[in-house]
Amino acid sequence: MKENKTARIYVASSIYDKPLKGESYSPRKDEAVLQVGAALTDQRIYSGVMTDDTGENISKKNQQYCELTGLYWIWKNAREDYVGMVQYRRHFLLPENWLERMIENDIDVILPVPLYVAPCLSKNYRERHIASDWDFLMEHIRKNLPAEYEPATKFFDGSLYSPCNMLIAKKPIFDELCSWLFPILDAVAAHIGRKEDKYQNRYPGFMSERLMTYFFEGRKRQYNVVYANKNFLI
Repeated sequence: MKENKTARIYVASSIYDKPLKGESYSPRKDEAVLQVGAALTDQRIYSGVMTDDTGENISKKNQQYCELTGLYWIWKNAREDYVGMVQYRRHFLLPENWLERMIENDIDVILPVPLYVAPCLSKNYRERHIASDWDFLMEHIRKNLPAEYEPATKFFDGSLYSPCNMLIAKKPIFDELCSWLFPILDAVAAHIGRKEDKYQNRYPGFMSERLMTYFFEGRKRQYNVVYANKNFLI
């Protein structure tokens, strides 16, 4: 069964990534580097690297959307049966036969082990970022996705979420997530616009971590979700 299914984990990387120290991580054979924000530079990580400015893409939005320009590219251009996205410093810690296990156990999605934040997800975002941005996000959900508003509010009153915009999923489910996620982020970004502060300008990426976790938690009866640890390379 395994040989009939294809899988690739895309490693979102950019020319601005700092070199990793030492030889602490060897890329998996099922990982492939995807240079994100490629439309904003002529520089390439290495010759022949895959870039997020081919096919249907939002590569030019990378300064705001960060690794999400890679997520979008995978959605629109990848063709494997199972796809994933990690980051150059953060990779899932998986057994060699992870794909076989997903297939045999009919696992739909792998997410990072959740993190705890206090006092809750919504207040944590409002304290660390721009409170009015979060308020607009929730108002957008209330007006445009009314059935989602109450469960989303309840979820964001909790304290657990899967960070880093990392996941591995069956491609149709990956597509369902992106079809739901990007219209929300695009509407919020169209209203809020750009910020002078480079860190706070990355609000679509910060919001998506929480939204992605909610998407799967709110559909836990629909999808078989498991969790895996991740590393953090220095």
